[in-house]
Amino acid sequence: MFLPKLNLLFLALILAASTNAFAQAQKNLKWWDPASSSFPVLEGQGWAKDLKEPYNRLPARAEKLVRKPVWALSCNSTGLIIRFKTTAPGFTVQYAVKGRLNMPHFSTTGVSGLDLYSPNHDGGWSWAPGDYKFGEKPGDTISYTYNISSDNAAYKTGREYFLYLPNYNTVDWMKIGVPEDAVFEPLPVRTEKPIAIYGTSITQGACASRPGMTWPAIVGRRLNQPMINLGFSGNGTLDKEMIDLFAEIDARMYVLDCLGNMMDRKSFPKEEVKRRVIISVKYLQSKRPGVPIVLAEFGVFNDGRLDQSRGTAIKEQNEVLEDAFAELQRTGTKNIYLLRAKDMNMGMEDTVDYGHPTDLGLVHYADAFEKAFMRALAGKNVR
Repeated sequence: MFLPKLNLLFLALILAASTNAFAQAQKNLKWWDPASSSFPVLEGQGWAKDLKEPYNRLPARAEKLVRKPVWALSCNSTGLIIRFKTTAPGFTVQYAVKGRLNMPHFSTTGVSGLDLYSPNHDGGWSWAPGDYKFGEKPGDTISYTYNISSDNAAYKTGREYFLYLPNYNTVDWMKIGVPEDAVFEPLPVRTEKPIAIYGTSITQGACASRPGMTWPAIVGRRLNQPMINLGFSGNGTLDKEMIDLFAEIDARMYVLDCLGNMMDRKSFPKEEVKRRVIISVKYLQSKRPGVPIVLAEFGVFNDGRLDQSRGTAIKEQNEVLEDAFAELQRTGTKNIYLLRAKDMNMGMEDTVDYGHPTDLGLVHYADAFEKAFMRALAGKNVR
C-alpha cells in the first residue's frame, strides 16, 4: 500500500526538520574526556591504576613481563565499557585509534567501532545504532553520533548507557559530547567481582560486526555481570607470566579458553598443552582458593565442513583438555568445570573462515558459556 504523495512529502519535511534540529544541537556540545575522570570509569580493566595508557588492559609493568605480541594486543580496548547517564536525546563520541581500521575478514565497525546499549524497564536491553564516520588512516578522528527517540520518558531523569570500545584497536584519545543544556553523569565502575577470561582471538572478539557482539559482551549483558576480557589474538597460550597476572584479578570466576592458540604441535606438543593447563589451574587455585575455574574446549568445527583434517586436529586438542581435566579431578582438584565443544553448536554458518565466528557463531558461543557459568556458579559440573 502506497501513501499519498502529500503524506510522503509531509513525512519527509518532518524528518528533515528533526534531523536539522538535532544537527544544530550537535554544534553546541559540552565534552567529557573519560581519561580525565577523577574516579574509575573504564569497566573491564583488571588494573585501574597501574596503566601505561588509559585504555590498556594490562598494567604498565606487564610490558617487561609478557611477550611483545601479548603486550601489543593488551593495548587494544576490547571488553572495556564506559557507563554514563544523560538526559540528552542524542550525543556524539569522537576518538582516534592507533592501528589499521579493518582486516580482510573483519569489518571496520568490528575492529575499530563503538557500540551502544541501554538497560530498559523490562529488565532487558535496548540497542542504538550510531551514525559513524571513519577516516582513511590511523589517527584520523572517528565519530559516532547517536540520535535516540525523543519520546523516551527516560530523558526526564536521564537514561543509562553502556558504551563498548573497539575490539581490535588501541584507543588514542576519546571524548563524549552532549548538548549544553543536557545533564551528563559518568558512572563509576561497578563494584561486583568480575568474571575474568583469558583466551584467544575469539575471546578478543574476532569476528564480531560490532563490539557488543563479542561473546563475553553478550554474556555480560545477559547476566548483568562485569567481565574482564583478556583475549589475545593468536597469543592465548597459557604463558606463565600471563597466568601470574591473571591471578592478581579478584574475580568471581576464571575462564581459560586458550586451546585454539596451541594447535601447532611443533611448538605445543600434546604433553605441553596438558602441562600448561594443569599448572595454570593449580596456580590459580593456590592464589584464589575456592574460586570456580571453567576450562573451555575449542568449539569452532562441525561435521558439515570439508576440511576434516582440521576437525581431527581440533578433536585431538579437545581430548588433551579432557585428559588434563580428568587428571585434575583424580588428584582432588575442586571447583573446576569443563565446557565441551559439542555444547557450542557451531554450524556451517557460524564461522567467517577456518576458525573465527560470525555474529551467529558468537551468539552460539555465548549460549554455551552462559550455561556453563550458571552451572559453575551453582557448583554443578558442565556435561
